[in-house]
Amino acid sequence: MDDRARVAQQLGREPQGAFDVVVRDADGEPLVIRNAPFLDDGTPMPTRYYLVGPELVAQVSRLEADGGVRRAEAELDADAIAATHERYAAERDAAIPADHGGPRPSGGVGGTRTGVKCLHAHVAHRLAGGVDPVGDWTLARIDRPPATPAKATEPDEMTVCVEDRSVDLLVEGGTEFRLPIGPLALLDGPMQRDDPPAPEQLTNALGFVQDHLDDVIIAAPSIAATPSVVAVGHHAVALAQVEIGSSTVPERYRLARADADEVFRTLATEPIVDRRHNPGLPEAHVESIVATCCVILGIMRRLGLDAITISAGAP
Repeated sequence: MDDRARVAQQLGREPQGAFDVVVRDADGEPLVIRNAPFLDDGTPMPTRYYLVGPELVAQVSRLEADGGVRRAEAELDADAIAATHERYAAERDAAIPADHGGPRPSGGVGGTRTGVKCLHAHVAHRLAGGVDPVGDWTLARIDRPPATPAKATEPDEMTVCVEDRSVDLLVEGGTEFRLPIGPLALLDGPMQRDDPPAPEQLTNALGFVQDHLDDVIIAAPSIAATPSVVAVGHHAVALAQVEIGSSTVPERYRLARADADEVFRTLATEPIVDRRHNPGLPEAHVESIVATCCVILGIMRRLGLDAITISAGAP
């Protein structure tokens, strides 16, 4: 049975829009889906992450019936909940085409503007890799560990898709997580687009990457033992180009962590006017390359990798 048919069976109805399965249970069954921002008929879909695993849905429903929504809202910091809604909305809205001119989805987790409306939506968000204190609160109060890797064994390889404002982790077996740690997100966030960035900003950017990766490892512990990581996307390729000093990068180029560290140390201290003269560095990546270093090195350091494979091909 394919994913769409299985999700339709879990929901008891045919899905009304496009989606991806981003978290699976230990048997490979869909646990969380990531919805497109619009249904097939163009209706805005505010709920980006949706919980579909029947057992987990039932457990969360029992907690809600026992007053869980009110308890979570009373026990958790209101500012932390508001920040969760902002992150959720930003991640969802980033998937909307730039030229879209019609109605748009609104609100944060599950379409909520303030407070807590649906524990299921928060749990789905948390399991998909989001920073979500309501999801954490809920998971701590149900009967069993809710998320396990799609494969019972450790994955042999993980693909890291480095996009402008996000990084997708694609694990063998179909599990996928999206982290808001793309190079442009770091530039606008902890690095504040300073030229060159201050040492403490670089430290914060590396910590930001590792903190988000830690959240994913909580949901899928086997990721921490992944022996091989392949980084794809134009940002990852740009890092390989500047390390090699050439616009041509061999397929599946192996970038040693020591070499990545050396590139980082060199570029991080240069202002943009000097940085653009590094051989191999594409002009389009002159400003973002230091943030790209933070993404790649943050992942390598957290996973204890001596090297990472850079591929220009699609995952």
